[in-house]
Amino acid sequence: MAANVLSIDLGTTGVKVAVVSESGVVLAEAGEVLPLIFIDGGGVEQDAHGWWSAIGRTARQAMADSSLSPADVMLIAVTSQYTSTVAVAADGTPLANAIMWMDQRGRRHNPAVQALRTDATAQRWIDIHGMAPSGNDDIGHVALFRAEMPEVYAAAAAFVEPMDCIAARLTGHVTATQNTMFPMLAVDNRTWGATEYSAELQALSGIELTKLAPLVAMGSPRGGVTAAAAGHLGVSPKAIITDATIDSVTSAVGTGTIDSTGCGLIIGTTTVMVTHLDSKRADMAHGLTSAPSPLPGQYFLVAENGIGGKALDVFVNNIVYPDDGLGPPPPSDAYQRVLDAAGRVPIGAGGLMFLPWLVGSMAPGFQRRNRGGFVNMGIGSNRLQMARAVLEGVAMNAAWLLPHFSALAGRHYDEISLGGGGASSPLWGQILADCFGVRVRRLANSRTTNAHGAALLALVENSVVQLTDVPSLLTTEQLHEPDPDAHQTYARAVEAFIDFHDRAAPFYDALNSPERRP
Repeated sequence: MAANVLSIDLGTTGVKVAVVSESGVVLAEAGEVLPLIFIDGGGVEQDAHGWWSAIGRTARQAMADSSLSPADVMLIAVTSQYTSTVAVAADGTPLANAIMWMDQRGRRHNPAVQALRTDATAQRWIDIHGMAPSGNDDIGHVALFRAEMPEVYAAAAAFVEPMDCIAARLTGHVTATQNTMFPMLAVDNRTWGATEYSAELQALSGIELTKLAPLVAMGSPRGGVTAAAAGHLGVSPKAIITDATIDSVTSAVGTGTIDSTGCGLIIGTTTVMVTHLDSKRADMAHGLTSAPSPLPGQYFLVAENGIGGKALDVFVNNIVYPDDGLGPPPPSDAYQRVLDAAGRVPIGAGGLMFLPWLVGSMAPGFQRRNRGGFVNMGIGSNRLQMARAVLEGVAMNAAWLLPHFSALAGRHYDEISLGGGGASSPLWGQILADCFGVRVRRLANSRTTNAHGAALLALVENSVVQLTDVPSLLTTEQLHEPDPDAHQTYARAVEAFIDFHDRAAPFYDALNSPERRP
């Protein structure tokens, strides 16, 4: 039986599908952009039916480009962004738009917020699960459905994460795991491999158990593909859907970070720093915790740094080349033009600094009401400097995270593996190395880091390759050594960056509070 893999990576702003050989080589890939739907009052949604349509188109395209026949692909892997919630029917069909992780509306209905009025309750939640409710989490999303979309809530067979929605559409039945249900804050994660929900956490959250998907073992197949789904993807009707996972796990595998000795960084829509740990740990003061990984006995370190490549996207499409009728249409090479412009600007961007907190700051600052922008702009500032500042701002945010991440992992890292769309830029790779003060290994095929990681995980789970062989299956595009002088310059800039964040937090907290919104 051919063990080639069709791997689906559903991100926040796009879907990528890769066809990966049984020896771990990416044979072909295809992708599409997925629009976000912004709603007054802090709402952010996405068309979950649009996911399925885009997945079908990109899967068939990748299959055609791979030159494999449908019978050659017998494994289907699924990974996705998380802390987004989908109401689904019993066969996985979405009943409404997905409520995205950026959505702010759930807090006003979230019953768990009321349960966190004492520090003891919050600490109990952290002890059992790994983190406490934030208000705008899966508990809040479910509460939003219950309060404002009661007909959807009543009809829902389950509320699931995006990867479980896609896995259900592929198999025709809804399941979840301890890994994928982490954002629902409903499982006792003190024991790796749990397949039951915690009665204590369920009581605190107010979520009905009948509205949660049945838990199955991590690392096990979700089931066979339905005939309709096989035709939709262009694969064998005998294919097996392997375990679906949170994309931070597949980011780790896709960067070769299979234990705590390695550190990976993915710059996609967001920036995520990843590693694996042998025990449950947390540093909630800096927004860090650990969640069960499908790697046996392992937990992945949850280090969501915030907006990454989306910052460049916003700069290119909203500022430099907006399609707003005020100028010519954007050129086809818009991103490369901006990156080339940034490369012509010296380190420090002429003193201009970009703050990448477009949806609030995450680890290690974790001030969700903070907002981004350019600071220290003078009369001589220009768009070339702004382009450089965007790259530097994202890099400085990651550099701020690294020491806290390393402390929780109990490791000092002298090399970081870089994947995601941002890793396609040599300039960004060098800026990161200079900000970190450590070597950055920029991976080839970086745009398929998560899809490749999901495929490699599928091959490991089906005993086609060994987990310890995964790092050797990755190809390095370039090694970036830090420049000592540049690192000193950035070290001073990071200090100012952090100071601005901390001093501005009370202002943003007041400005963006619900009471101040029009």
